[in-house]
Amino acid sequence: MMETVVWDKTPFKRLIIAAMLGVGTSIAPLVLLGFGLSTFIVIRIVGQENATAVYGTASGITGIAVVIFGLFGGVIADKTRIRMGRRRFWMVAGSILGAISMVLLTYAASIPMFIISLCLVNFFYGMVSLSCYAIVPEQVDPEKFGRVSGLIGAAAPAFVMSGQMLMGVFANSTIEQKMLTLIIIQLIGGITAALLIKDNYLAKSAKNSNNSLGIRGFYPSFKQHPAYTWALLTKLFINFSNAGLNMLTLFYIARFHLSETKIFQIMGLTAPTIILMVGAGILGGFLSDKVKKQKPFVMGAALITALCLVAFAFSTSVAWVIVGNFIFNFGFGMYNAVDNALVNRILPSKENAAKDISIMNTTTNMASTLVSFAAPVLIAFGASTFGGDGYTLFFLVLAVFSILSAIAVLPIPEMEGKGEADDEPIDEIVVS
Repeated sequence: MMETVVWDKTPFKRLIIAAMLGVGTSIAPLVLLGFGLSTFIVIRIVGQENATAVYGTASGITGIAVVIFGLFGGVIADKTRIRMGRRRFWMVAGSILGAISMVLLTYAASIPMFIISLCLVNFFYGMVSLSCYAIVPEQVDPEKFGRVSGLIGAAAPAFVMSGQMLMGVFANSTIEQKMLTLIIIQLIGGITAALLIKDNYLAKSAKNSNNSLGIRGFYPSFKQHPAYTWALLTKLFINFSNAGLNMLTLFYIARFHLSETKIFQIMGLTAPTIILMVGAGILGGFLSDKVKKQKPFVMGAALITALCLVAFAFSTSVAWVIVGNFIFNFGFGMYNAVDNALVNRILPSKENAAKDISIMNTTTNMASTLVSFAAPVLIAFGASTFGGDGYTLFFLVLAVFSILSAIAVLPIPEMEGKGEADDEPIDEIVVS
């Protein structure tokens, strides 16, 4: 006997509030850990003189684990069959298990324990944010994808900024007290998000689904869903460009011979780029919904980042770099919001939404890892071949990736396109 399950949708405003709470409170602790909290835990374990080398190794191992766990986490989230709903379950379970992992991380007495705890924190909090992202293609009408992506995309940086301010207010408190504060806030946010949304119980996987998959059922078949692979490529390419900005501090030193004090002053001047990025994302999301076009916004934003990277490559003044940083973040913010809406629209199915979104999300960590390895080699090659500091070639290569990101959008059907019917998200799931 075949049964049609109609998706039970959460009221729009409630869904937005829930998703922003869940995403913001689960991503912010991970970012704040990278901003210094986890470093001080390592210092407590191995001492300050060994902290740099040990932390670098631990971060590398964790980064690889996050990519792997992220991929399989999506499958686990989609295959969870529980009456309270798979998304609600992982918002609650991820928050609770993430809190326990944070406690283990706080009191880790050895580096192996530190690495294991940090991996678990990333996995469980990642399951919370992934579940919040997955409810968008499941429950939101496609014509609202842009504004939703813009608003949810604003949550993480907003909560990160709030967390930084909170850490500043409690600067004199212990690491344990700071970690406990993050744990409590995330628990409240994650569980509140679960209480706000409605969810759908699926007893079994769909046997007769239109979601044809390749690579042993894991990666969506390019033949059946070409738009998905093109969307993955455009996101991977732009993340290569964005990851390269991690080299800006060394760029300031190599080209402009700036002191540590001057560099931190520049960081202070460019801090408002986060607000600009959020504003650009919200604006791009609303405009793309209004005009019912996504590709021009994604392609235009990618080309804006390319122009900024070219400006970095040939800059002879720090002022040019600062202005370029603002414009880059405007373009990247708009790109992220509208591209996320595009991804939600072309997902192969609602049933496997978390898996397919998690594959997309791994492009961030993958790009960051690859750029970290390639950057020193590329910069050294540029310096030896063309002279100078080597950063001209480095930023030009990053600009090429931004251009490739814009080109990869071309084969993806536009919002009103009918040609790729198989790439449209389905409204009902048939289960037996």
